[in-house]
Amino acid sequence: MQDMRIKLSVVLLVSFLGVFSTSNYISASDIKITGAESFKVQQPILNELVVSVADFGANPDMPAKENGLAFEKAISKVRLTGASKLIIPTGRYRIRMEQPADILLKDLRNVVIDGLGSELIFSRHQQVKHEAYIALKECNTITIKNLIVDWDWDDFPIFAIARIIGVDKNSRTIEFQTTTPEIPDEKPLLVGVNREWDPEINNRNPGKGFVFPQPAERERLEKTAADRIVLTVIDTNCIKKAKKGQFVQLSFKPAYGTPSAFRINQSKHITFDNVTIYSSPYEAMNTGGVEYLQIINCRIEPRPGTGHRISTYGGLEIHSIKGFFRLENCVLDGIGDDNLHLSNHFLGGGLTKIDDHTVYANYLQRWMSVDLLWKGASFEMRRKNFSPTGWSSQIESFEYEYNVHKSLNAHRVKLRFKDPLPADFEEDNMLWNSDMNKGNFIIRNNEFRNGLCHALYVGLANGTIENNQFNNFAYPSLILNTVHRWGRWYLGTPINNVIIRNNVLTNNNTARRDPASLFVGGGYDAQPSDYTPVDYPIVTNVLIENNTIENSTWSAFGTFSSENIVVRKNRFINSNTYPRNNRYNGFGSVYVTHARNILFEKNVIVDGEKSLDKGCFIDSLTTTNVRCRKNKGF
Repeated sequence: MQDMRIKLSVVLLVSFLGVFSTSNYISASDIKITGAESFKVQQPILNELVVSVADFGANPDMPAKENGLAFEKAISKVRLTGASKLIIPTGRYRIRMEQPADILLKDLRNVVIDGLGSELIFSRHQQVKHEAYIALKECNTITIKNLIVDWDWDDFPIFAIARIIGVDKNSRTIEFQTTTPEIPDEKPLLVGVNREWDPEINNRNPGKGFVFPQPAERERLEKTAADRIVLTVIDTNCIKKAKKGQFVQLSFKPAYGTPSAFRINQSKHITFDNVTIYSSPYEAMNTGGVEYLQIINCRIEPRPGTGHRISTYGGLEIHSIKGFFRLENCVLDGIGDDNLHLSNHFLGGGLTKIDDHTVYANYLQRWMSVDLLWKGASFEMRRKNFSPTGWSSQIESFEYEYNVHKSLNAHRVKLRFKDPLPADFEEDNMLWNSDMNKGNFIIRNNEFRNGLCHALYVGLANGTIENNQFNNFAYPSLILNTVHRWGRWYLGTPINNVIIRNNVLTNNNTARRDPASLFVGGGYDAQPSDYTPVDYPIVTNVLIENNTIENSTWSAFGTFSSENIVVRKNRFINSNTYPRNNRYNGFGSVYVTHARNILFEKNVIVDGEKSLDKGCFIDSLTTTNVRCRKNKGF
């Protein structure tokens, strides 16, 4: 891997009249990029059988457990009779069942669940681990529509913005006051992922906010008043960083789990239409092993009028998808982690050979690997730089072994393949499920705003991302990549044939993270953010067209570990308004490195007075066959 530090000998700043290319430069017509193919998610075929939860005693005036039992009986009736419709008469229902999912939809076929505008309010469990408000397992052709789900904040507030009002070095304490008096009455008081906060921009800003210490650095956390908590730290290093007036975003954790609003596993042809999620302690939606999933006309946002800034910790975590995903005409607002993380995974923790047909795949998290494995699944082996070795085979058997490693990735799986392992087997090789490289996704006409991480973090092939708005994100707002991230996450398939067009990205990357507000490529991202390329093009055939990227704190657009990328008719306005002290310093508003066959055509760069790095940077040592024509501001 080439060192990306700036060297004058390898820097090429291209004027808008200039051209850098080999004799075989590409044109847009040389690259065939079609994006997602048209597809339909099947809808239930209605019969005359309709079941109402009211028939089994559900009522807005009933206690939460009784409502839960009524829903359970109604779902059983649907399953037994083959009814095609389950209705929830309009109202506000409290539901709490002491089981992992308050409402379990299992093995349902051909059903519409119509909320008729109803609200379902969920709350913390007292005895059993809480995983989801609503879970779908092994379902086929299900539509959920006209429904609102929310958390009971009166019972247990889950998010708050707090300001430091006192710092005592002698007692090692920091006192916080919440901007709204929402601190749970629970001992011990547990907090999860918490981030610095800048109220002026309604988002994260590492230069102004306070970074809450990790659990190992905390001695005690106590509620002292309705709107006040006192943190005692173990040593004084944290105290030195704390200043009166700083803000932090806090997330409070119930003792029996932080549920997602929806969990979907091993299901297909699932539709969410006009569903609103006002809040959940964890993710809005989490999936594994799904196929044909669409989320249309939905909203994830803080409930209006409450003053809440955060809706859910995480957004839509769509993983191990066998193909065909649509997100269209939705609003996602105030989400603490990625708004949409859409990617499959690979087994990238290293391999240990057992015999000629058998390996251990090491350092795995079960949630990100279990849905990749089944008897007969086709796997291919790739090198550390993601390049194919040419070897592939099918799984004959597999067996998980848990808590083998002392790591966040504690598990491993024993894999036996039909064919002998390659002669040039290396322990740092990786295994990819080639049956799950199909992708095919559409992300269209959505509004993403006020997110504390990325808006889109996508690692699938054959997709179209168009006509979306991205505003005020703490991290780069649109990432299309395959990456070995933070030494424990192996994200993305080989990406090919994606269109990114007609999107507007404004006021993004407030927390200033690598690599660019709109990025296409792949490589290795070391914690907390140290993204470096590989010398193999893991991302190919991408069209980036008619997008506007404005007010990006660092570079507006970047690409590396890529091939056949067409960038045309885009506007990059007012980028790099904050200094950066890493290897990307000097890379300009737009940059290319470790790539080949790149076309820049009819783009415009408008660098404002505050722009520190300007123009287009192309690393001539690691790139080949780059064509720049009819651009302005380059």
